[in-house]
Amino acid sequence: MAQIYKRNNKWSYRVNYLDMHGNRKSISRSGFDLKREAENEADEVERKHRRGANLSEETISLIDYYRQWIDLYKSGRHAQVTEVRYNTIDKVIVKYFGNTKLKEIRKSDYQRFINEYSRGDYNEATGEYKERSKETVSKTNSYIRAAVQSAIDDQIIYSNFTNNVVLSGKKSKSGDLKFLELSDLSKLKQAVLDEASFTSVSKYIILTGILTGARFSEILALTWDDIDFESNTISISKSWDYTYTHTFKPTKTESSVRTININQELADALNQLKSQQNAYQLKSGWRNRQNLIFINNRREVPSSAAVNKMLRNLQKELHILSPITFHGLRHTHASYLISKNIDIFYISKRLGHKNVLVTQRVYAHLLNTMERHEADKTLKALAEL
Repeated sequence: MAQIYKRNNKWSYRVNYLDMHGNRKSISRSGFDLKREAENEADEVERKHRRGANLSEETISLIDYYRQWIDLYKSGRHAQVTEVRYNTIDKVIVKYFGNTKLKEIRKSDYQRFINEYSRGDYNEATGEYKERSKETVSKTNSYIRAAVQSAIDDQIIYSNFTNNVVLSGKKSKSGDLKFLELSDLSKLKQAVLDEASFTSVSKYIILTGILTGARFSEILALTWDDIDFESNTISISKSWDYTYTHTFKPTKTESSVRTININQELADALNQLKSQQNAYQLKSGWRNRQNLIFINNRREVPSSAAVNKMLRNLQKELHILSPITFHGLRHTHASYLISKNIDIFYISKRLGHKNVLVTQRVYAHLLNTMERHEADKTLKALAEL
């Protein structure tokens, strides 16, 4: 039976219970304005005990529960870049909530946290806050929300204070769908075709990006076994961890595993690279033990920074006024195919998207433009009846 008592003009409760080992324990809380509030919470604690909840975690903090949740359900199961994100969010929780107990956090507390977190850190040099992107805020919220939902399943709390939170933050740069216009794309393609060599393998990588739309990590992971020069196809079955381990890793998703057709132009260029690579191996005695396609004469796989620098310099030399990053080549490839009325289902499969809905969402504005064009053609055709 719960004890309800008054102390310093505030109501308190204490619930005594036996834990799973038969040890006598108690839970107490004070600070209620009304006696009924203390009674209601004490009743809830007793109900939770009857349902088998672990009352020893009643006083657990958000950060301690988050760490437990990460260890149980997340740690060691994902790519290293994701593992790093777990630690980043850990620091965010410590900074904003400290050791605040899970059960003491209210919806309004969490909304204030999101508002402050979105605003970003204060820069003393500029006297301004560096606003975080909405994508970053959303990812942080998603992990905390999932941990809180797990706490509900564990009967530590009974409502998710993250529900219906209003997210803010600036639009992420990655949300801008940048791609090259056809004239600029043609200039860039010709430039890398003319200048690509074993000593400048980044240009072969850029050419492959232009003509396949594959992700950077997928292209770096290609081996000579992945290319069928007879059927002119490339099999994408792995990717390259260019940030941490500098070796092979699984593709982004299962649907990313695919075989795509390539044109003769790319096949000929890669054949040329293979000949250059073989000649170097014969002369130097070095062996490309991983059979990598895009390894340079320094026996290294070019970094993302190096390839993007090469792409940036090429665009500057070609006077391309709206330059893109390497990822923009993927958008450019897809946009070009859409402009040529290639079936969206084929484009989706070629890009390795999970399903066509992903493709339609990413390229919605281009598809809407095509739809308007098709509507005009339809009306014109009907007028000719």
